[in-house]
Amino acid sequence: MKSVFTKTAAALCAFIAMLCAQGSAFIKWVECDVSADVLNKVYNLCVKYHGTEKEFDFSRGVAYVATRNGNKFSKKDSKYIKDLTENIEKGDLAGAYADNKYFKYHCEAYGAVLDGFVGEYTDRGGEKKFGMKAYFPIAAGHWYNHYDDFGNSRSFGFKRKHLGHDIMGSVGAPIVAVEEGIVTELGWNRYGGWRVGITSLDSKRYYYYAHLRKGKPFAEGLEKGAHIDAGQLIGYLGMTGYSDKEDVNLKNCAPHLHFGMQIIFDESQKDGNGEIWIDVYNICRFLSRHRSDGV
Repeated sequence: MKSVFTKTAAALCAFIAMLCAQGSAFIKWVECDVSADVLNKVYNLCVKYHGTEKEFDFSRGVAYVATRNGNKFSKKDSKYIKDLTENIEKGDLAGAYADNKYFKYHCEAYGAVLDGFVGEYTDRGGEKKFGMKAYFPIAAGHWYNHYDDFGNSRSFGFKRKHLGHDIMGSVGAPIVAVEEGIVTELGWNRYGGWRVGITSLDSKRYYYYAHLRKGKPFAEGLEKGAHIDAGQLIGYLGMTGYSDKEDVNLKNCAPHLHFGMQIIFDESQKDGNGEIWIDVYNICRFLSRHRSDGV
């Protein structure tokens, strides 16, 4: 569990980054601490009002709550969800906060995180729908367990923070693409073992799936540059990595998927010290309502 000091320090860093972002060409950091409860409630409202004159963007609804609570999510958010609902009914989601600089910042920040998750889409059967477009990364019918481990210490190679989310599961469980995109990384990495990197079509989100299965890590025919649909099979859960030699399992480690999500506002943030990796624990809890069969 994150300490009070860690949470306070993170909130302070996020606030400073937000202020810096006001005077820069692009956002330098995102503190994504949105709760699964808020994601679910805003999503339900989004679906309810879709197709009416009061429909709204999912990410803007989340941004409104983040503005009202100072991006510190808690049980008090029920009040802000109620206010959001009243504003939607009036046809004015932002209400008095429309010109608020924090609301504008959160719209851009949460837009980069969530814009590929909800909307109109054609399902894999060819039927047009509206709703959740993104999928939980482990296919339906396969067990998993997880907790919020973002920021935990790691030491292989060098001491660092864990910038992803470990989802425990069974070796060979199908791993699917969370969102539609292009395969931009594929192969062996000494830290992540066999891994796949997929960049969203709008280039704002980079998904990292690591520690895939020894011997047969990837879906048949998967290659760099391929176009991948949301929910499409990309590989199989395993426990490879922490080795310069390929196809080696981690020692003293249970099978799991390392799932990471990087947010990109500018080309300079793709690699190096400017990278933005967010805590996806609650996002995964939200995505668990939508699972693909991985076929």
